[in-house]
Amino acid sequence: MPYIVKSMRKRYLIFLFLAGLTSSCMFGSYPSGYPSGGGQQYPSGSQQSPDDTYPNTSNQPSSSRPADPGVTVNSIRLTRDYTIVNLTYTDNAKPRYDRNGRPTSTGTIGFDPAGYLVGANGARTFAFVKAEGIPLKKEQIDPATGRKVLVGRNTFPGDVVTFTLYFERLDKGLENFDLFECNTDQYVCWNIYNLYVNNPADQVVYAPQTTPTPTPSKPLPTKKPMTLPQTSGESGGEMETPKPETPKAKPTPAPVPVPTLIAVSGVVSDAKNKRPVTATIDYQLSSSKQAIDSVQSFASTGAYRMSLVKGQVYTYIASARGYQSSSGVLDLSKLAGGQKLTRDITLTPLAVGDKVTLKNIYFEMSKSDLLSASYAELDQLVSMMQGNPNMTIRLEGHTDIIGDHDKNLQLSRDRVIACQRYLVQKGLDIDRIQTIGYGDTRPILTKGTDDERKVNRRVEFAILTI
Repeated sequence: MPYIVKSMRKRYLIFLFLAGLTSSCMFGSYPSGYPSGGGQQYPSGSQQSPDDTYPNTSNQPSSSRPADPGVTVNSIRLTRDYTIVNLTYTDNAKPRYDRNGRPTSTGTIGFDPAGYLVGANGARTFAFVKAEGIPLKKEQIDPATGRKVLVGRNTFPGDVVTFTLYFERLDKGLENFDLFECNTDQYVCWNIYNLYVNNPADQVVYAPQTTPTPTPSKPLPTKKPMTLPQTSGESGGEMETPKPETPKAKPTPAPVPVPTLIAVSGVVSDAKNKRPVTATIDYQLSSSKQAIDSVQSFASTGAYRMSLVKGQVYTYIASARGYQSSSGVLDLSKLAGGQKLTRDITLTPLAVGDKVTLKNIYFEMSKSDLLSASYAELDQLVSMMQGNPNMTIRLEGHTDIIGDHDKNLQLSRDRVIACQRYLVQKGLDIDRIQTIGYGDTRPILTKGTDDERKVNRRVEFAILTI
């Protein structure tokens, strides 16, 4: 009997150990990229104006996936200036009590003002503007312990907190997007994937091809009545030829509106010697998944020019043989007709041994699942390797120095394999893409806050041949 009890106790201890390993948080799980949203910032005290004419509300779609199970998406609304996300957080932790039997806080919540929305498969980001109902997240040193603690709102088991976040407005036509905020697994994370809002695009009308109008011919002379000789048995007389029927006039088609075009031009040059570069610039609407068209820069001057429809937002990728591809945004939504936009592009030459950080690669928290927000950055790499068919690379994964070493090592390996898989699905030969995970062994920073150390969580590629 004692042997049975001892055996059951041993199995129970092993179960607790394995459960602890499974539930422990992996660090280095925040997206390896950390872009900052650009554009106009709105004062935190600004109010919604009465002519906000886009009050579309979207209930939480079944496909949205909050990183923290206690987070619920209540609604998403668009106004003229903002993308407004309403969330609810429920503290589901077990109650805790101090020595006197009084309940103690089980967590602290706040929103990091560096959070942002990302859409167009990672090509567009939209900055955080303000929050209502939740404090902004910040860290400070606890004088009693000397440790860094989060300053925000303390929550107790069963607490329900509903709050609203304001971001820059999504481009028209962008309906699927993600919210990224979390830099650590220590606090509640507001990362939410696969969000959706009804946001139809303005119709883009292109000028129709003009067909030359035919010159009207001179009218034929009117035939005179034909006189026939009278014959026996017939009443005789004059017989006129039947008059042709006048054709009915076709309804005039409604005129097709001619779009207002804006001239976009610039020069593509070498980032090191400033010489002109012959490059191909593929561009598309930010809300589109397919490239609209492309232009080439002149070999002698590097100059390019294209005419784009006013009121739209475009993304582009500039690529040239022997250079790293470069991407950007052309926002024509606020330009007046007849205005011109100048956008110069510099391309960095490739060299064997160079290492490049992929700044906009996103994974689910503590997982190797590649998110769609990573596609724009990886597509840029695909374009570069297609333009340099002899180029081979090695993808290298890195995590932060916090957390279990072996788990970090495996996580970094799994993540670069996920990137390799995407590149192969896009048509690249797997033999051109090596992978290696370094885990936490090659950090950029070993000290500082978690926000400062986020540079450690990254995916890089090294150029092996070109």
